[in-house]
Amino acid sequence: MSTRIVRQNDVMPTHPRPDIKIILSVALLPILAVNLCFQLATTANLIPDCFVYVDGCTSISATGRYGTSYWVFKAMMLPQCVLLVLFWRALARYFADPGMRWIVNLTYVASAFLVIYVLALGSEGDIYRLMRRYGVFVFFLGTFIAQIAVTKRYARRFLTSAVFRLQVALLSIMLLFAIAEVPLGTFGLEDDRAENIIEWNFSLLMQCWFATWVGTLAVRNAVLPDQSEAGTTS
Repeated sequence: MSTRIVRQNDVMPTHPRPDIKIILSVALLPILAVNLCFQLATTANLIPDCFVYVDGCTSISATGRYGTSYWVFKAMMLPQCVLLVLFWRALARYFADPGMRWIVNLTYVASAFLVIYVLALGSEGDIYRLMRRYGVFVFFLGTFIAQIAVTKRYARRFLTSAVFRLQVALLSIMLLFAIAEVPLGTFGLEDDRAENIIEWNFSLLMQCWFATWVGTLAVRNAVLPDQSEAGTTS
C-alpha cells in the first residue's frame, strides 16, 4: 500500500468546494450588467453605440448613469458586492489556510468600495465624483492583488496545469493593461478612448479569472500535484 507524504507547506482542502452557482454568478453577473446597461443606454440614445472592447466610445460608468440603465446597474451590481464576499469566504474555507486571511480582508475592503462606487454612480457633485473615482480604483486594485496572490499561492496546487496557465495568462494581460494606464493618468496623456478600452477589457479579464474556478472545483479531487511519493508498505 502506497504512503503519501505531504510537505509541511502544502495546503490540503478540508472543506467542501465553493458553490458552483456562486462562482458562476460572481463571474457572469457584472458582464451581464454592464452589457445590458450599455444596450439600454444606446437604445435610448444616451451614449454612443460601438463595440466598446475595441472602440472605447464610452466608459463602463457611463452605461449606468442615465435612464433605466441607472436603476438596472444598481440592481445588478449591488448583489455582486455580496456575492464577492461569499465567493472569497468560500474559497478561504476550502483552502483552510491561515495565510488566506489577509487576502480575504483585502477583498472585503475592495467589495465595500465597490458599494461606494455603485451608490455614487449617476449622482452629481464633487463628493460623489471622489466616491466614484476612489471606489472603482480601490475595488479594481484590491481584487487584482487578491487574484494574483491566490493564483501564486494556491492555483498550482488546486487547479489543473492548463487552468493554472490560463490564470497566469489572464493576470499577465491585466498587468499589461494596468501598466499602460499609468502614463495616461500620471502624465496627463488624456485619451478617453484608450482608457475606456483598457477599462472594459481589464474588467472582462477579471471576471474570466473568477470563471476559471468553475470546472476544476466541480470535478477535480483535492490532490496536490507536487506531493512526494515515498516508498511502499505491504
